[in-house]
Amino acid sequence: MRPSSPVIAYMGRVLPTLSETFVIREAAALMALGASVELFTLYPPDAAHLHPEMPDAAARAHVVWRPRAAAFWKAHARILREAPDRYRLAVRKFILEPRDRRERRTRSALHFLMAPHAAVLLKRLAVSHVHAHFANVAASVAMMAACLADLPFSFTAHAYDLFVDDLLMEEKLRSARFVATCSRFHVEYLRRHYEAGRDARIEVIHYGIDPSRYSPVGRQAHGRPLVLAVGRLVETKGFHTLIEACGLLRARGMSVRCVIAGDGPEASRLRRLAEVHGVEREVTFTGALQPAEVLEHYERADCLAMPSCVRSNDRDGMPNVLLEAMARGLPVVATRVSGIPELVRDGETGLLVSPDDPEALAAAMGKLLADRDLADRLGRAGRELVRAEFDITRSAGKLLELFSSNTARE
Repeated sequence: MRPSSPVIAYMGRVLPTLSETFVIREAAALMALGASVELFTLYPPDAAHLHPEMPDAAARAHVVWRPRAAAFWKAHARILREAPDRYRLAVRKFILEPRDRRERRTRSALHFLMAPHAAVLLKRLAVSHVHAHFANVAASVAMMAACLADLPFSFTAHAYDLFVDDLLMEEKLRSARFVATCSRFHVEYLRRHYEAGRDARIEVIHYGIDPSRYSPVGRQAHGRPLVLAVGRLVETKGFHTLIEACGLLRARGMSVRCVIAGDGPEASRLRRLAEVHGVEREVTFTGALQPAEVLEHYERADCLAMPSCVRSNDRDGMPNVLLEAMARGLPVVATRVSGIPELVRDGETGLLVSPDDPEALAAAMGKLLADRDLADRLGRAGRELVRAEFDITRSAGKLLELFSSNTARE
């Protein structure tokens, strides 16, 4: 380990969890660079979710929410006894003073219930910096626990936690030594929508992958072309538009197969929509898949579609699946939402269409599937971009520099 390498607490709502593989990947990359990382999960992890970068992640994670354990409640008494001023400061700063509506203040108080137990664990493990992934509940508890333990705090903002569930965002921006986001779009959003964002240190830290794990796909002719889509089955993923686009292609005499990998609350509605558009035989729903299983689908796909859309300001940030597909040289079609155009550059590293536009999506998919030279060119360019700008080692190295430089109190 480097002489000055910090002990970093990585805190998430649930770690590990299948839909957030990038968090474990990032923590593993930091460890490979010599950092000591302690995983903190607010709620118990799902041991069935195995991440190849850290197969023992569930066993390593420290669970914060343990209301049935005496130690959970004794932590409040301990902090009150050992650091009463900090306890009172946290209550005032994060519960009483923020100008949130009553129901949001109640949520802040509930989050604070977890903070003393987390703070005690942080001290016991000699943590020197607390970092939260997702700017809502995980960042709330991390911020409060860091205050109680007198430690520096930072967080990574992603999508729903930034665009919709922005509880205590002003306080988080003021308290954080730095804020990480995945795109320039996110930086501009934080600066434009929050007063504290104007002065906060906000860094673009790209989601990263290990390029060596994603060899180029060797596509072979195999009958009907296959479109792959991966993500939680929620409305903002735009899979409803993809299904309608498949129906349009079929009506125009271009029959394609479509695999939608993932699970979620929209599953039943999407299946019914496939029937409405007459593509129930062409569209396959796999349910939730492990990361290794998703890799197998990349091998068989001709292109990947990511038709994200915006609903009540909820939206994707920069879907990790795009990175994985592009790293394999798979041509992609995506939408102009949030930071996606910074990765999928129209006509250069993929094709972009407007959200909620099945006609445009069908045309773009048809173009890619009919023009092998175009698909190969975009696939190669996408792979080169990911290798150049989205390498996990480079991203983790930038984070480690930030953690190290912010460990000492200013």
